[in-house]
Amino acid sequence: MIKLLAILSLLLTVVSVSAQDITTLERIGPIVSFERNEKSLTFKCADNSQVQVSILAPDLFRIRTSFAKAIPTKDHSWAIAKETWETPRWNFNETPESFTISTDEVEVVIRRAPLLIEFRDAHTHEIINADERPMAYDAKGLLKGIMFDPEAGTFVAAAKKLGFDEHFYGLGEKAARLDKRRSSFVNWNSDTPGYTEGRDPIYQTVPFYIGLQKGSAYAIFFDNSYRSYFDFGKSSQRRAWFGAEGGELNYYFFYGPAIKKILNRYTELTGRMPLPPMWALGNQQSRWSYYPDKMVEEVVSEYRKRDLPLDVVHLDIDYMQGYRVFTWDRERFPNPKELSEKLGRQGVKLVAIIDPGVKYQPVPKTAARTTSTRPELEPQDPHYYVFEEGTEKGFFQKRKSGAQFIPKVWPGESVFVDYTLPAAREWWGSLHRAYTDNGVSGIWNDMNEPSDFVDQTGKNQIDVVSYDEGEQTTHAKNRNVFGLLMARATYEGLERLRPNQRPYVITRAGYAGIQRYSTMWTGDTNSTWEALQLNIPMFTSLGLSGEPFVGSDVGGFIGRGNGELLVRAYQVSFLAPFCRNHKVIDGYDQEPWRFGKYYEDIIRKYLKLRYQLLPFLYTTLEEAQRTGVPLFRPLLLNYQHDPDTYNLDDEFMIGNDLLVAPVVKPDVTKRLVLLPQGTWYDYWTNRKYEGGTTISIDAPLETVPMFVRAGAIIPTGPEMNYVGEKPADRSFSIYPDDARRAETTLYEDDGLTPAYRQGVFRRTRIQFVSNRKGIQIHLGAAEGTYRTEARNLSFLMPADLSVRKILLDGKSIPRARTDGTMWTRNRTTLLIRIPDDGKAHNIVIE
Repeated sequence: MIKLLAILSLLLTVVSVSAQDITTLERIGPIVSFERNEKSLTFKCADNSQVQVSILAPDLFRIRTSFAKAIPTKDHSWAIAKETWETPRWNFNETPESFTISTDEVEVVIRRAPLLIEFRDAHTHEIINADERPMAYDAKGLLKGIMFDPEAGTFVAAAKKLGFDEHFYGLGEKAARLDKRRSSFVNWNSDTPGYTEGRDPIYQTVPFYIGLQKGSAYAIFFDNSYRSYFDFGKSSQRRAWFGAEGGELNYYFFYGPAIKKILNRYTELTGRMPLPPMWALGNQQSRWSYYPDKMVEEVVSEYRKRDLPLDVVHLDIDYMQGYRVFTWDRERFPNPKELSEKLGRQGVKLVAIIDPGVKYQPVPKTAARTTSTRPELEPQDPHYYVFEEGTEKGFFQKRKSGAQFIPKVWPGESVFVDYTLPAAREWWGSLHRAYTDNGVSGIWNDMNEPSDFVDQTGKNQIDVVSYDEGEQTTHAKNRNVFGLLMARATYEGLERLRPNQRPYVITRAGYAGIQRYSTMWTGDTNSTWEALQLNIPMFTSLGLSGEPFVGSDVGGFIGRGNGELLVRAYQVSFLAPFCRNHKVIDGYDQEPWRFGKYYEDIIRKYLKLRYQLLPFLYTTLEEAQRTGVPLFRPLLLNYQHDPDTYNLDDEFMIGNDLLVAPVVKPDVTKRLVLLPQGTWYDYWTNRKYEGGTTISIDAPLETVPMFVRAGAIIPTGPEMNYVGEKPADRSFSIYPDDARRAETTLYEDDGLTPAYRQGVFRRTRIQFVSNRKGIQIHLGAAEGTYRTEARNLSFLMPADLSVRKILLDGKSIPRARTDGTMWTRNRTTLLIRIPDDGKAHNIVIE
């Protein structure tokens, strides 16, 4: 969302990391004593500081430091999902110089004087990560002049030794390359329309990063919601450091050495993404704004007429009465429920935008007030039901003085909810009845940094007080969690309102743990090639930060693109979890047909392919939900020991098996592609390539280079124009490796309800093997209680296999049969089809 005045946010000035000289800070004192319990050690220092080392798992430790005072009893974080851990086996050893904590995987050495912490591999005893200097704090107030709110806290920092060949990944949403080495960053959620590479901060704060050196990975999650700083060897050859403008020096240390293992543990700590409804993986169309209702219908009609897949249309802020959230403009949308039902019959869902700003609309007490069971459809002048309810309940933010905090956003003067209040979150969630009762299927949270047209730096909010679990803290601590808590209120509200449907929430802002409540998109991007080039490193960095369901505005939001740019943008986003075309209010139209038939036909090709690949995408998304390992991956996640992948910004993988190398520059029809070790099949031609090298490949506008890992089986479904349009027949394209083997697992559920959490799903394993008995396809018995409708399963493999006969469970399959069991072949492909009964079967090719 952008406004003419909001362009002033481009002038937003945040102190750069280089402005902090952490060498001037007061170092923590040496250890003078310690206390031990079953789960932790607490060290007391000569300067009255305390350091607590908690052993949460064999590969997970928490370091909690309080300077010049005891560690507070209060211990709360909005980011943490798992607070209770079964203490692992650990040993403790004390010497005159140090203390050592040992688990089965990690040794933690704490030196007495100076107090330094280092983490070692328990087997090799090699150092994984070590302090470069003692933890420190701004005891003399030297940095107060550059802090957002000098009264809110004291600057704290930790410095780590910088490895000669150490690489850094993650840190959530940053307009930066994949490898963050030699870069520095600030975390302060900010409304930054039209950001470009290097603009920092932007919308989200995820203070979690992964370090990789010599093929071995660790990670640090600095759980501190104040404005924070990360410097990965930009200001010093000796150190990487992180710090914050208040709060505790509180961080979690994770050891892999595999990155996938770290992501599993990190999302165990901060929570994993629940599965969204399957239609959320469908194509989505948006604009600021489609109105009135007839325009929305026309957009959907045009998609259907042009045979373009579509599952979702978004309603931006102009559906409301004067930008009042939880209301409908009855002139533009006279009957929203009827509209949603009409679109639903065409397979299309409605998603509506919600901003945090509630119009400030006090009225004289003498003004007549009416009650209604459907207030969202009633005129909101002079009474605005949301403002009045929130005011009566005391749910809106106030300043230290007790005065109402009144920022300015779309409605003009507005108020924000204090989402740290449990009752306020419950109330906000219940207000979404205004959408669920009218057939809206999903909610899009925007402007939730929170944006304030008075001052985008947050200074206008500096004295705003939040309940914060009774702590009554100010904006310096709470800004970065505002979007997280708004998304939480939304998600939990939708769960209560529709307990048998999966909530679908999209957010712009967030903090670590946001994946528990919301999907996300990368905000107000530009329609430029430079912005497109950021898509891949931003999506992959978010995936490496625990956020697997991500995407951008396809084609860019601000400015005017062209057909070539739009096609190349779809060639990235057709495989991203969130695929939505969205455009600014005064921007040139960019629906898929706007630049002519040539470009439209190519876009249609990739949208159709996305829907065919939905079984593969959904299976990989379920893996993300279960393990924390994202769907959209940098190559280094699958090939961690290949240094050639460490700073690769223009290729990505979907799961373990599909490698994609889009073109992200204009007028390019050929490009270099790095193929990691192994054998690879060209997706389009089935030509085989040996990996461990870089090849030159043709990439005309109609073709995005795609390669399948040998040994993979890719599950697909029928061509569809919306999720659920056609029967769920499944095909399995088999790509044997050099040993003539391949395998996959297909995950399925109802795609709509949370029943999968109670085991109502189906998981089917398929194996392709070659041995002395010939070629065999093993179809495992379905795991889980979900039952599919009657359907066929087809297996496709290269036609170079010699075939004398094909047996299904020992019985010969003819070339055609009326019950659906058959086999056939052409010049390139051998196809076998059998009915699906959920039982184990064995196919033998002799």
